Amino acid sequence: MSSLIGGRMGRRAVHGSRFANTRALFLRALAIGLLLGSVMLAAAEAESDPLAAAGALIAQGSVQQAVQTLRGYLQQQPDSADAHRLLGIALALAPQRSAALEALERAVELAPDDPRNHLVFGQTLARFGESARAREEFQATVKLDPSSGPAHEGLAFAAALDGALDLAVRHFSSAIEHAAATDRARLHFLRGRAYRQQERLAAAVSDFEKSVDLDPNLGPAYLEWGRILTESPEPDRADAVLAKAVELLPDDFEARLLLGSQRLRRGHAASAVEHLRVAVQLKPGDRAAGYALGRALRAAGRTEEARTHLESLAHANAGRAVSDADINEAGRLNNQGLELEKRAAYAEALEKYRAAVVLAPQEVGFRRNAALALCRLNRWQEAKVELREVLRIAPGDVDAVKALYVALERAPDDQ
Repeated sequence: MSSLIGGRMGRRAVHGSRFANTRALFLRALAIGLLLGSVMLAAAEAESDPLAAAGALIAQGSVQQAVQTLRGYLQQQPDSADAHRLLGIALALAPQRSAALEALERAVELAPDDPRNHLVFGQTLARFGESARAREEFQATVKLDPSSGPAHEGLAFAAALDGALDLAVRHFSSAIEHAAATDRARLHFLRGRAYRQQERLAAAVSDFEKSVDLDPNLGPAYLEWGRILTESPEPDRADAVLAKAVELLPDDFEARLLLGSQRLRRGHAASAVEHLRVAVQLKPGDRAAGYALGRALRAAGRTEEARTHLESLAHANAGRAVSDADINEAGRLNNQGLELEKRAAYAEALEKYRAAVVLAPQEVGFRRNAALALCRLNRWQEAKVELREVLRIAPGDVDAVKALYVALERAPDDQ
């Protein structure tokens, strides 16, 4: 357990007024979805009838039945790499992390020259937050099968998460080259994100355009394309692109804020009010959206409404000095908790983290540290609640995902 929730789990000390948790993981919203990119294909390729039946059960979502079928089969055929691979897939979906990884590791041991075993093992490791080991398995897959698009995609994800954007672009390009037609829109979008991180904006726009040509309903691609256009020498082109993003993503805060701000700049105040009001409803505490709405109301001639709105913002912000003081105090408490953990005083550390969370409930690092302390104390039900709250605030947080799977193993939801 210590290797899973200690060490490199992002438990950072706080210095200054804000907890630093701004790592640019532009792929994290999709990271969990990476696991099963070729899993159903792997199941469908099983040749013997029991394995084909198990693969069908997995595809239907009957995971426990698949596990029973495969375990029965393995009693008769204990050295079947295909069965171990399928069992690992089913257990990963359960989710039973340790058992899944054990089964997949056994599949690799039994058939090290089968790229499917390395690929599914890598995808499962990635799902459970084991990025370094996942990268090794993806590399082994590519060595055995250089045309494996999912393996190149896995390597691209890993490189992007490590900030190695040149490498990410290279592997996304290989993934596109070898991908099925149905996957290319998503891959062009992901490569476009990598290009944008590198400030290679023309290349990014080209990829976003290709992605929406292939999939006209890919809302995030319109959003990223429109974001670039708002900062280009021809920002008026952004309007239609952002309008399409809002059409496809009506509850996306950034899409509404960008389109509302764009329309305000272009002199379309009434339309700007419509979108900025939705943005404020989606994220009430965002000052940029709040003040943009105030400007739009004023520009639309709704002077009294603008005055009332801006006064409410000013009143809310009057307490910011106190709020910043609270964050400083929360940081001090968090650092005390880290020192207590070094002495294995986990219960005392938990109290410090919880006090920090009370003062700064949206600072995800304090809440993550509290959740991990609960794991160390074997308080799994409480840990699950805290970890899910971390993931609500910061979707895809690698440390929280990894710890949540451990907590689910120790305290399944159906208990």
